[in-house]
Amino acid sequence: MVLNLSGWDNYSETLIDSAGTRIALSIYHAGDGRPCVVFIPGTMTHPLFYDDFLTMLAGAGFNVVGVHPLSHGKSPREKRLFTFADLLQNISDSISYCFEHVSSEIILSGSSQGGILCLAAAGLDSRIKAAFPHNILLPSLKSSIYITRFPHFLKPLTHPLASLMKLIARFAPGLELPPQFYLDFDRVTKSKELQDLFFNDPLSRSNYPLCFLASLFTADLKSISDGSIKCPVIVIASTGDPLFPYSYCLEVYQKIVAPHKEMLVFHEPYHLIFNESPESVIGPVISKLNEFT
Repeated sequence: MVLNLSGWDNYSETLIDSAGTRIALSIYHAGDGRPCVVFIPGTMTHPLFYDDFLTMLAGAGFNVVGVHPLSHGKSPREKRLFTFADLLQNISDSISYCFEHVSSEIILSGSSQGGILCLAAAGLDSRIKAAFPHNILLPSLKSSIYITRFPHFLKPLTHPLASLMKLIARFAPGLELPPQFYLDFDRVTKSKELQDLFFNDPLSRSNYPLCFLASLFTADLKSISDGSIKCPVIVIASTGDPLFPYSYCLEVYQKIVAPHKEMLVFHEPYHLIFNESPESVIGPVISKLNEFT
């Protein structure tokens, strides 16, 4: 089973310049003058992995622009090595495209790794009207090791391990590591169909260069708590998320400094709530989006 095309009637794709290469955008057109949700996908995936959810957003009257990050999804594989900063640049360039071609009313959202990028970008880009990250992470917290598959007893060594990874990446930046290196996929999803979709979809990546993982686990996200965020932040979380423990999301949430912040909490037993229970979450998400447009 492979996701290649969207089911949305008024769907198109384009390539834009970003971070020294080109990236693809999936555009779900809902109408001129309508606000735009810029969506960032999760680890190694692409917007079409979330097609059902994004189609529902478009059906509710939101233009949706899904970002295929550098060397992900339908973006050309022109640049093999990249970092967390490159993906943040992708988001900025996508917002610039949307301002010119879609709408100046930008809501930024993302899921899992995309949620981490969403919150980081909110502290860097004043054009964002509101940020809706699904899942949040702060690498400076030792409890961030709970998101990984590494043993919890290594919690006191979280920072030294991240520093060691960064050091090794200086000498072997292109060392390719599969997602199973640091993620337990049974915590990502127990759905065999979704696991097969992820691992068999030719648009999904099968590995990350070590330089990216090192930059992710050592990312400087002071902007989350130093007042840099100038827009409302609505954190989407689920109490039953097996990958991002709700208690951890609350810990990060307490660190966020923004003009307005709140949590939109679901009680679903999934990490991939936009994939495994879209019908349950779409109504509250749309209602909350409407409050900020």
